[in-house]
Amino acid sequence: MVEQSILDSIQRYFSDLRKSGINPSFGVLFGSQITGKTHEYSDIDLIVVARRFDETKAYKPRALLWRVAARSDSRIEPIPCGVKQWEVDDGTPILEVARREGIRVEVSKSTKLKSNLLDSRIVSERVQCPPK
Repeated sequence: MVEQSILDSIQRYFSDLRKSGINPSFGVLFGSQITGKTHEYSDIDLIVVARRFDETKAYKPRALLWRVAARSDSRIEPIPCGVKQWEVDDGTPILEVARREGIRVEVSKSTKLKSNLLDSRIVSERVQCPPK
């Protein structure tokens, strides 16, 4: 089970992204936070799925993910992915790992976060691979 503090951090990050002009559709958390093999310096591997990344391959919005992460929670290591790319790309290894091992994290529409109110509606079951 993912620690609530990690989910709270991701939701704050999503909120900060929205304030910066990137509107994530959802995220996919994977890596050590899912496998439970964390330590005090573990990062937070997060695929950020947003329509904006289908529209452009420009560096600036992708770099913005990292700048916002540095302000929000420096443990977050964001990987940009378009919505269409998430649905159809079966050749990018990191996306395949995230699909196989990750969990989908929905974007909370609330601007106020209360740790004890985040529940299973925010975190979905394991991610399913899109049909080929």
